[in-house]
Amino acid sequence: MIATETAKSILMVLLGLSVLWMVVLIIRNDAQSLVRAIIVTVLVGAAFYYVSQTKLENLSFKAVKEDLFPQKYRSYPYQKVDSTVGGISQTLYIFPDPGPKLTLEIEEGGRYLTIKNLDPLNRVLADLGLPPVKSAKRELASITGSRLDVNRWDDYDLGELTVERGICRITDSAQTYPCISTITLRQR
Repeated sequence: MIATETAKSILMVLLGLSVLWMVVLIIRNDAQSLVRAIIVTVLVGAAFYYVSQTKLENLSFKAVKEDLFPQKYRSYPYQKVDSTVGGISQTLYIFPDPGPKLTLEIEEGGRYLTIKNLDPLNRVLADLGLPPVKSAKRELASITGSRLDVNRWDDYDLGELTVERGICRITDSAQTYPCISTITLRQR
C-alpha cells in the first residue's frame, strides 16, 4: 500500500524522465526506440492522470482494481417483518431462494464455518440501509453447540445482529451455494 501523494510524486518524476527520453531520441533520430518511448510516456501519463483524479487516499492493487472495475452487484428481494418479542423490538429481513451469496471458510477443526470475507454481507447490509459489521465472528454453533447455521454480532451498532445461513439453489444452472436466508436485528 502506498499513499496517493507519494505515488503522484513518483509518477511525475517518471513522466518527466520519459519525456526527456523522447526528446533525446528525437534528437538522435532513432525511430524504433521512439515508438517504445511514446508507449512508455503514454502509460506513465495515464497512470499519473488516474492518480491525480482518484479519491483514494492509499493505493493498493485491490483498491485500484475495485476503483477501476467495480464488481457488479445485484440487489436481492427481501421481506421485512417488524415485531416485538418480550418487550424488545426486532426486525427480520427474509430473503427468498436464491439469496445473497456468502463466502465461508472452515475453521481449524473442520467442523464449523466462519464468515471471514465480510464484503458480501456488508453489501447486503448497505442495501438494507444498515451499517456494516466490522469484524468476523465465529459460528454460533461453535460456542453454544446448537445446530443452527447462525453468526451473531452482539456489538453491532444498532443492537444485536444475527445472520442465519442456508443453502441456495439455482435450478437453471444446477448451482448450489451458501447464502443468507434471514437477517435479524434486535434493538437494545
